[in-house]
Parts: sequence; structure tokens; C-alpha cells
Amino acid sequence: MRPRTLAGRFLSIVVLGALLPLALVGLWLTRSAERSGIELLRGQLDHAADAIAATIEQRWTLREGELRLLASNTAAISVLRGDALAADERAYLQQTAMSLASSIPVFEYRDLGGGTRWRFERPRSTDSRSEVIVAQASVRAFDVELPVESDGKTIGTLRARVSVSSVLAPVIGQALIPGASLAIADTSGAALVNNGDSAGAPSPAVAPPVRIERVSRSVRGAPLRIIVAAPVAPYVQPFERAARSGLGVLMAVALIALLTSWFVTSRVTQSLEELSNAATAVAAGDLDRTVHEPEEHEVGRLARAFNHMTESLRRTLAELSKQRSLAAVGEFAASLSHEVRNSLTAVRVDLQHARRHLPEGEPGSQLVARALESVRRLDATVSGALRVARSGQVTKSRVDLNEVLHRAMRSAEPSFVERAALLEPLAAEPRIAVDGDAAALEQLFLNLLINAAQASPPGSHARIELDSSPKDATIRIVDAGRGVDDAVLATVGAPFQTTKENGTGLGLPIARRIALAHGGDLTLESGGGRGGGGGGTVAVVRLPLDASP
Repeated sequence: MRPRTLAGRFLSIVVLGALLPLALVGLWLTRSAERSGIELLRGQLDHAADAIAATIEQRWTLREGELRLLASNTAAISVLRGDALAADERAYLQQTAMSLASSIPVFEYRDLGGGTRWRFERPRSTDSRSEVIVAQASVRAFDVELPVESDGKTIGTLRARVSVSSVLAPVIGQALIPGASLAIADTSGAALVNNGDSAGAPSPAVAPPVRIERVSRSVRGAPLRIIVAAPVAPYVQPFERAARSGLGVLMAVALIALLTSWFVTSRVTQSLEELSNAATAVAAGDLDRTVHEPEEHEVGRLARAFNHMTESLRRTLAELSKQRSLAAVGEFAASLSHEVRNSLTAVRVDLQHARRHLPEGEPGSQLVARALESVRRLDATVSGALRVARSGQVTKSRVDLNEVLHRAMRSAEPSFVERAALLEPLAAEPRIAVDGDAAALEQLFLNLLINAAQASPPGSHARIELDSSPKDATIRIVDAGRGVDDAVLATVGAPFQTTKENGTGLGLPIARRIALAHGGDLTLESGGGRGGGGGGTVAVVRLPLDASP
């Protein structure tokens, strides 16, 4: 069953990725403890068996020479041929048999038919000078047969019993490890030496059977087999204790790892749960929801990204709301412009009739002409500005920028007169021509000049600075007002954002849209005022001389 919570999944990963391998390591430790103890015991038993076998092989070499001496003397050949033994031959056999009696207590010569021709047997005795193992083996022997040959032909056999003690050194038991036992058997399997049948194991009726480890070696050239055995428990138990200690340490480490993982997982999932709740709230429409940004790690970066996302989403929705408001205003302005243009047509017709009825040279005819010019400019401005506001495009032609600025200054002059401020005349500059819509550009500069007039205190001056480069023309409209704080300056120019009591917040957005439609831009800067007490505001318009929007 899969965990439902993220914390449960993290803990499952820790258990599967860390604790399960630790458990497997603990199981391996317990299993390998027994193998390590057995391998150590087997290695020591092998070493002991090799040492004992080497000692027996060395002493067997001597016994083998003695047996060949008994099988190859002339007296033995005479016995097997049936010849009568001379006194010296009989004495030789007796002396040789007695000298070898300690190692070969019994031997006899048999003919090819199996009959015994001559036999020697030494009376039994014990050798109290030998070690315990040798004393136990002194009355035990193993049979050996050698052929007796004469002139390259086998004429009989020598059958001898070799004493086990003759091939065992008195110190042979020193090669055994503590608790081990030694057994020596002949080729038939009969035990010749056994100093511990069960390696010291207790009786099954008293305690469970003891596990014994055995190794065996054959003696090169001799009909003997060596078996060295020892109980496993004394060698396995230290490894098992070490394994149990290691397993306890592993369990403690696993417990600490589990508690640490639970603590860390709780901290991490707490932040993720907060993010999940915040995302649910944002999805429900709560865009003001933010989350805590923890220290530098992936969850912290995720929290910062979430906060940035919600902030961007708020800005986007605000911009979308403004765009919808502008679209509504545009529709309203389109309807209003239709009515305004109809009224302007009626006014223009009346003014034209009035001018025809005025006598030549009448002072009022100049006022009528100025009014007709204002009606014409207003009609062109409404048409051009609405076209730019709707599509962002203009109908371009070669326009004298100086003339456009002069017309905008004449139209804005009443606003400066109303404020008791002065708009300085445009300085004599080289004529600058741009590609654009004259009416739209005139509206752009008129909006900026009206803003400058409304910001100028009585008695102050405002001015226009015109500059050009090979690529663009720069127009700066500088007022002497109080200026605008940097915090407010960042929002000025957004639709419906205004610092004036009765402003609509549409003048600067329309002006900026006209500048963009001409491939230029409009920015506002603080400072640069003169003639007044404040720092003033500078509206900077850049228009390309030959670039498209």
C-alpha cells in the first residue's frame, strides 16, 4: 500500500534506500561470522595436519630403509630359496631383527605359496620415556608388505608390522591446536591412534551434539591416513559476538537515521504543505497569498518562484484589467468622437458663414480664422489619435518636426496663460524632418505641453529642447513644477494613473502609444526645472529620423 502523504513517501524511500541495505548487511554479518570462524579453524587444522604429515613422512623414510634392509639381505634370500642357513646368516638375521625390534616388532618371510619360512616377534613392552600419544601407539602397529627379489625375480614377500610409535615423534602433539584431537588410521580404516574420539564433546544425553570440523592427510609412501579434528564453537563464538555487536551498532545507526529522516522530512514537507495550501488558495482566487521563503535549497527556490509567480500573476491580471478598461474607453471614445466630429462639422460650417458675412479687414475675422484653424486641428487630432489608439499604426508622410512643435505650442499657449506661466519660444534650430502623422505628433506634444502647463507654478517658465543625431531626434519638454517622486514616477504613464486632482490618466498613455507607433519612445525624468522653485519634470521623446515602428 503506497503512503498517502509526501512525508510517508520520503520515509519509505529512506527505509528502502538505507535501512533495508543496513538490514541486509546485518544479516550478512551474522551469516559470515560462522563462515569466518570455520575458515579460521580449518586453516589451523590444515596447518597442523601438514606439519604432522611432514614429520611422519620424514620418520617413515627411516622405517622404509629398514624394511628394504630386511627384504634385500642374503639371509632372507636363502630362507626363501629353502637353503639351509649358515650360522653367520642366522646370527645376522637375529642381530638385525633385535636391532630393529623397537620399530618393527614382528616380521616374517613368506614364499610364493604363502607359507611362512622364517618369523621374528619381539616380546611386547612399553616405552615410558615417550609422550602420551607415543605411549598409546607403542602397542599398535600397521602391516607392510615388500617383495623379496633374487636375480630380478620375486621369490617371496616380507610381511612386517611397523610400530606406530616409530613414525611418531615424541613432540608431535605440540603441532595440535588447543582442543584438537589426532587420529591415525591404516588403509583399511582401522584406528591406530585416537587421543579423543569426539574432540572433548560432552555426552549427547547431557548436552546437544558438538559440531566438529575435520581435515585429513595421506602420508606419502606409507599406508597411513592422518585425521585432525576440533570443535567449531570456540572459534565461531568470538566472530558471533563481534557480529552481534556490529548488528547492535547498525540497529542504533538505523534508528538514528530513521529519526533524523523523520525530522528533516517533517521540516521539508511542512514547507511543501504550505506551498500546496497557498497554491490551492491562489487557484481559488486569493492572489495576495504568499509563502515563507526558507534558506537556500530547492524548497526555498520553489517558494521564491511561487511568490514571484503570484506577483507576476497579480501584475498580469492588473494589466489585463487595465487593457479591458482601455478597450471599453476606446469603444466609448469612438462613439464620442463621432458625436464630437458631427458637432465640429456644424461649428465649422457656422464659422465659415460668419467669415463670409464679415467685412474685409474686420478685427473679428482673425478670431474666426483662428477658430476655424482650431476646429480643423481638433478634427484631425481626433481622427489621428483615435486611429493610433486603436491600431497602433499611423499614416506616414514627410513631416517638418519644427512646424509640428510650433502648432502644438500655439495650441497649448492658452493653458500657460491660464496658469500665469510662460512657454519659452522654440530656439532657432536646423529644420528636422521625420516620417510620421503630423496630426498625431501634434497631439503627442500638445498633451505633454498641457501637462507641463498644469505642473508649472505662476511666474515659472517651461521650455522645449530639440536635438538631433544621425539616427533620431530628441525632444525634451521641461517644466518648473514640483517634480515627481521616484516611487510615483514608476507608475506615471500607466492608464488611469494620474497625480492631478481632475486628471483622467489617459494623456500620457496616448502620447506614449503615438511615440511607439512612430518607432520611438517616451520617458519621464525628474529634475531640470528652472524659473520655479521645484526640480521639475522632463518628458523625453525620441523619434527615429527614418525608422519604421
